[in-house]
Amino acid sequence: MTNGWFSYTNAVKILDADARLIDALDRLAGGLLLVATGGGSQLALSLFDAKGELVGLSRKLGAELGDRLRGLSRFPRTQRIAAAHTVIVVTAFFEAVAEGSRGFNVEELRLLRGEELAIAGGGGSEVSRLGHLVQRLLQMQVPCPSPALPYEIVVRDVESYYAMLGSRLLEFYAGLRWWEPMDGARKDRLRRWLTRDLPAQARERYTELFHRFGADVPEVAYWNSRIDHQATREQLDAGLRDLRRLLQSVGAGTEPRGVRDALSRLYRLALGKPILSATDLPAGVRIPSLSDAHLSLCFRLAAAGDTARPAEDQWWAEVPVREDLHAFLFGHLTHPTATRYPLLVLGQPGAGKSVLTKVLAAELPPEQFAVVRVPLREVPAEADLQAQIEHAVRQATGEHHPWTSIHETDVVAVILLDGFDELLQATRVGNSDYLERVAAFQEREVVQGRPTVVIVTSRTAVADRARVPQGSVVIRLEPFQRAQVERWLAIWNLVNGTELDTDVVLSLGELATQPLLLLLLALYDAGGEPLRREGELARGELYERLLARFARREVIKYGSRLGEAELARAVDSELLRLSVVAFAMFNRDSQWVSEEELEADLQALLPAPPASSQGFLPALSLSQLAVGRFFFVHEAQAFQDERRLKTYEFLHATFGEYLVARLTAQEVRHLVAEAELSASRARRTSPNNAFLHALLSHAPLSSRESVMEFLRELLVDLPEGKELLLGLFGDALNSRTPSAYDAYQPGRIDALRSVPARHAAYSVNLLLLLVVVCGEVSGRELFGEPEYVIARWRALARLWQSQITYNAWFNLIHTINLKRAGGGERRDVIISWIHEELPRTPNVDPYWTYGVNDRGAYAWMHDEFEPSARQLHFLCGYEEDILLHTVEPLSAELGSSVTTFAGFWPDRAVSPARALIRLWLLSSRRANPSELAAAYVECLHLSQAFAPFAERDAMQYLELVLGHLSLDGQRLRGVLHLDDVPMGSDQSQIVERVRAELTRLGFR
Repeated sequence: MTNGWFSYTNAVKILDADARLIDALDRLAGGLLLVATGGGSQLALSLFDAKGELVGLSRKLGAELGDRLRGLSRFPRTQRIAAAHTVIVVTAFFEAVAEGSRGFNVEELRLLRGEELAIAGGGGSEVSRLGHLVQRLLQMQVPCPSPALPYEIVVRDVESYYAMLGSRLLEFYAGLRWWEPMDGARKDRLRRWLTRDLPAQARERYTELFHRFGADVPEVAYWNSRIDHQATREQLDAGLRDLRRLLQSVGAGTEPRGVRDALSRLYRLALGKPILSATDLPAGVRIPSLSDAHLSLCFRLAAAGDTARPAEDQWWAEVPVREDLHAFLFGHLTHPTATRYPLLVLGQPGAGKSVLTKVLAAELPPEQFAVVRVPLREVPAEADLQAQIEHAVRQATGEHHPWTSIHETDVVAVILLDGFDELLQATRVGNSDYLERVAAFQEREVVQGRPTVVIVTSRTAVADRARVPQGSVVIRLEPFQRAQVERWLAIWNLVNGTELDTDVVLSLGELATQPLLLLLLALYDAGGEPLRREGELARGELYERLLARFARREVIKYGSRLGEAELARAVDSELLRLSVVAFAMFNRDSQWVSEEELEADLQALLPAPPASSQGFLPALSLSQLAVGRFFFVHEAQAFQDERRLKTYEFLHATFGEYLVARLTAQEVRHLVAEAELSASRARRTSPNNAFLHALLSHAPLSSRESVMEFLRELLVDLPEGKELLLGLFGDALNSRTPSAYDAYQPGRIDALRSVPARHAAYSVNLLLLLVVVCGEVSGRELFGEPEYVIARWRALARLWQSQITYNAWFNLIHTINLKRAGGGERRDVIISWIHEELPRTPNVDPYWTYGVNDRGAYAWMHDEFEPSARQLHFLCGYEEDILLHTVEPLSAELGSSVTTFAGFWPDRAVSPARALIRLWLLSSRRANPSELAAAYVECLHLSQAFAPFAERDAMQYLELVLGHLSLDGQRLRGVLHLDDVPMGSDQSQIVERVRAELTRLGFR
């Protein structure tokens, strides 16, 4: 028997075709190694019986690892590396067994040794036997590092694996003849070794072997990021060129030919083209090429699982940002799981997802990979994945190639599915199982000998609309950091001979952190009006100039002979249409809108282009006129049933939010001007607010925080708008007569706006505009009826809560502040903009709530608690149920303590229930004795506030307070006195009970 069949040397030899080793490990893999997946005590016995043959481990590496791997094509190399890692995992365990067993009676442990393992020869070719062995090793359930799995977790899983093997050995020994007579100390010692010491020792040995393996095999190091990425951080301009270099350095392949060569040449050609196709650039402006301008993006990385929420920013916030995208992609593309599950790449519009797929397609070595980039917007949406791939190849090459001819022998196919979100948005077909179908396709291809990697890109916001298969990896592309913005601007300045400053650009906020939006800013700067810092240029003013500049360029492009006045009107028309596009998304509570929906909206609100624009606009549909010429509006499309379906979305949501605010502010100013003109002519007529009502009766403006911020900037100097808006608010809930815009119905088909919901949205929007224009507005001004202000406000607030979405309601109450003013019959509310941090929980003044003027004089009871509880239960609201659930224990025992209020103090009125809860809190947290004594005095005083018919509740309440006082008596000695408690004459029984108990407890 040759020693050391499970050793580091033989793990390395797995990567070569050593005939004797193949036969030996094949026999062992068929028996010993499968202990990991089952077999019970007999396999455990076999494993330990082999110890004598496995302890003599070789330390000499027969040949350089690189020499053994050189010449292998991509997928066989990946498989052999993974199989070798399996042997290393088992090697570490056997070495720990060999080392640890020296402290035991070896002969005793070998009493039931089974048949010795023999090394068999012959049987099949060397290559086929190696392939058989590798497949056996790969089928084992042995922990393996991966690009998505932190190294610490791998080590932890490996130790758990070793603990399982140790437990099986323990189970075997417990059934041997000599186990029962063995003394307890020896049993405990062997048990500790197998279940605690052995797994830890094996883990340490695995760590040593893994580091050695990673130093010899580059892929292994990149599987778990055990490399120094300082060079990556210092050379952001390298893009993915390092990925190509790394792959070429570790793998061989075959000379590209046929369709593989044609696609590679086509994709490489794209590197020299501009990053943006534009024919109407400002004079002297040059767009950098894809190769020059593409920078390696930062990203966050996570494994798909049951708790994954990749569509939520909050979930990603817990994941660290990484800067080594090329290193991650190298590790992923060379890992076995890459051909089993798709990689999902998420990002915002303009974040660089499509550009990443273009660069990947160009940089992956065609000797190792057959790459097909599939823009999902350009292939039939209803087709299966294989048909979509073949369609993309035909579009790229002009020839039809069956999938089996595209995927040649000895290469790995890489399918880049770009724009999964476009497929979802444009077709609205349920594709929640799309990624699962992709994984099934990959599984089929591996079985057929066609290993295939699939990378899918999608907008982050729709990531929750598809199930991500367990085992998949998800990455989210991050906005540019300062170093990336600085590098990108250096490239731009070099190409164009400009001096665009990094600090100036970064002062503009999020616009500077997305690649495509950064290009937009650079084009604006190059157009003749240099960018300025945000402090010098308000955000709304910046957006106005950006949008107007691009609109002006498009108008001039088609109407160069227009005079300045006509040109200005045409630009306004462009921005008006674009604003309707923004409202189309805003009023649907969506970041995108379909072409059909947008066409219907434009027909209802702007049925024909303004007369001033006729004669120079091409024959386009209204939706095409509105968005077709603005490159910061992203057009998603897909083919379905031979029809091209489109949706539109702003590259950055704040463009749409500014346009919503812009059109709202314009219409308010227009109505104010009409009202002032009417007043000057001494014949007042109500301004026609039909267009404003059409726009603002579907969604609260507070739904998007940026909309309100833009409105404050746009309407800050319009105090004269208060009278107009108050008048509109007063009429907002009245029935409206038909208008020219009744056809405008932006609700989704399954969620059309009801009449009450439209009244609610319009009235709340008018209130928001009043707060923006005036700073604050009172209830008396809103309703004009001083005696009914609170009743009117309460009814209106309940209407809003019931008719607008929960998120819109939540945003509303966090956008405006309500201050309770006045008192008695003169109660009022003051509504203002929240401009400072408010208390977490508003303080309730029962004097104000019940309109009590005579403070500090008497107690009162609102009602029995049961009717209030039933009312809260009837509403089925989140907040109502929270409060009802909280007070339920009190209400069952002391219902009237919740609805009774004592006005014994001029500065406050208190319910007994509230005072009791405060007492419990102070007592439990060991509060200051003086503060605690004051709480007891308050509760004892409040026990006299109950109504005569609630005497039972009063006595139960008092017994709770006195019972608690007996527990705190020692703490309150010398602090609480009998005379501190006010004693009335109405509740003689209660007063007597208080006096008697305080005296008994020693309080004088």
